This record gives sequence, C-alpha cells and structure tokens, in this order.
Amino acid sequence: MIRFLLIIIAIAACLGIAPFFIDQKGYVLIAFNNTTVEGTIWGVTALVLLAFAAIFLLYKLVRYLWSLYSHTRHRFFARSEERKHAAIEQGIWSLINNDYTELELALENNSVAEQWNDVRYALLAKAALANNNREQATSYLDKISQDKQLKVANLWVASGETSTIFADLKALAERKKASSLELKMYAHVLMQEKKWSALNEFMPRLLRKKALSDNEWRQLFDHYFSAQPSSELTTRYEQLAKNLKPLAEVSYFSAMARVGDLNKIELSLIKMLKKPLQHKDLARILRASTAGDALKLQTSLQDILKKDTENTDLLLALACLANAHGQYDLAARVFDKALNADNRDEYLQQAVLSYSKSAQPDKALVLYQ
Repeated sequence: MIRFLLIIIAIAACLGIAPFFIDQKGYVLIAFNNTTVEGTIWGVTALVLLAFAAIFLLYKLVRYLWSLYSHTRHRFFARSEERKHAAIEQGIWSLINNDYTELELALENNSVAEQWNDVRYALLAKAALANNNREQATSYLDKISQDKQLKVANLWVASGETSTIFADLKALAERKKASSLELKMYAHVLMQEKKWSALNEFMPRLLRKKALSDNEWRQLFDHYFSAQPSSELTTRYEQLAKNLKPLAEVSYFSAMARVGDLNKIELSLIKMLKKPLQHKDLARILRASTAGDALKLQTSLQDILKKDTENTDLLLALACLANAHGQYDLAARVFDKALNADNRDEYLQQAVLSYSKSAQPDKALVLYQ
C-alpha cells in the first residue's frame, strides 16, 4: 500500500515540476456531467498530494484503531484463559495435597478450558466422594463425556453406581488384549454389582494375566467374603478354582473367624501354626475373631510360645484367641507384652476389649490417646 502511494506521489510530483522544464504553467480541465474543475498543474498536483496524504493518514488511523481493538480483545481472552488455567492447576495441587475443600472452591464456580471440562468434573466427583456425598458425585460423573466414562471407572465404583459403565467395561475386559487396569476395574464392578458367579469365572483370567498384586488379591477376597452370608462362606470358597484358593485362604479364614466358626477351621489354623512364614497371617485371621471355640489351637499356641517367648505375631494371635474364648485376663496380659507402636492400630479393638473386660479401663483409654 505504501509503495503504491509513493508511486502515485512520484507521478504527481513529475507532473508538477514538468512545466518548469518546458517553461509552461500547464492547464488541467476535469469535466464530469455538469461539474467542471479546472486549474493549473501546480494546483491540481497540490490537491492530489493533499488527497493522498489524507487517505494515508486515514489508513494509518484505521490500522491503529484496529490493532488497539485486537490487542484489547487478545488481552481480555488471554486473561480469561489464564484464570481457567489457574483454576485447573489449583484443583490439581489441592488433589495432590488431599485438600478437597480447596479443590471444590477452585473448580466449582470457575470455568476451565474446554478440553479440561471432563477432568474438572472428575476432580469434583472425587472431592464429593471424599466428603461422602455420593449423589453429588454421581451428578458430576454424569456430565463427563461418554467417551471418557471408562477413564473414571474407579469413581463410578466408589459411588456405587456402576450400571453406567458396566456394559462398556465388560466389552473391554472380554477382549484378548485387555489391559490390567481394565481387568481390575471390571472385577471391582462385578463385586459392586454382586455378580458372584461371573466373578468366580473371571478370577482365573485375572490370575493368568497377573492383573492384581498380592495385596490387591487380599483386598478383593476380603471384600468378596465379607459380602457373603455366613452360611455360604465355605460354599463360595470351595467354588473357587484350585489355583485361587491359596490366595483366598487368609480372607476366607478371617471371614469364618468373624462369624464365630473357629471350630470349622481350627485344623487348618494349626497347620499354619507350624509354618513360621504364616504366623503373621494367623494373627491377622484371629484378629477378626469373635466368640468361638478353638481350644486345641490355643494349647498349640501356648506350647510354641514356651519355646519362642518373643514371637510377637504368635503373642498377638494368642491374645485375640483368648478374647474369643472369653479369657480376657490372659488376653490383657499378653497384649501388655506384645502390643507396640507398629501393631497398635491393627489390634486396637481387640486390646481395648481385653482391657475393658478385665477391669482395666484406664489402659483401654490410654490406647485411644
């Protein structure tokens, strides 16, 4: 544009100075309909120069105003994007610090960039679940895009509303190349939906794919047996595949001890007593026990402890078993010796029971401090 104006100005200048070289003032006549403009070349040249100067100034003014508008608009949207980015960033930091109140403050009334909307709803759902507000969590999860629903499968499981993702997750889990996460989530959904037969059929595949760690297997079977009525515990255990029973054994025995059926598993517990590597599991099983009858097991425990008086796991097992037999004084004495900072939280309820029943409420109160 500027180059074009310079060319026009140069032509006008040439026309203006030409009369000096030819010693003529020159004459210009412009007629249009009934309008006539006439003058010397100098006058017309001056008018042309003024006109182009005015056009150029107008062009610069319009360009300046447009750039001013563009920059203002850009700054406005840039600030808006900064606020959206700050909101999602604050939400993530709050999640890292388990500060769900701050997370809700950061995201509930602030918008985020469109590509982060699903993440925003997922974070708010997690905060709602942390605050035991399942209804609110479900409403947030419903707002997540359909193609992202499986990414929040764990939140759906925690909310107790797994029907939304059940069909899709089942299809994914049944694929030959299903990931460990997909298999794990499907197992959780089957438990949530209490589809025990389907879970029994599915667990061998979990084992083949090595989808769960030992701790995750323990958690799965703890939940599995705790959800069964006492009359079906043994039936459910026997229905498991042979290679799954060793993984389920401790959870099954714990469930049996919890319902007071120690006498039915006493022989198995005595076998565990003979294996030092299983002493910790034995203590864990008996920790769950209520009133029951396993006197042979108690005798065996006491015989071994006469030779191994510092075996903390067996001491804890004996204390819990003594509680189950109503021998609270014995249990309290054993807890005095075996209870320490490492196992106090795990055996708190059993220790409190022994102290309160043996007229030592002061010791029970100390445990809660």
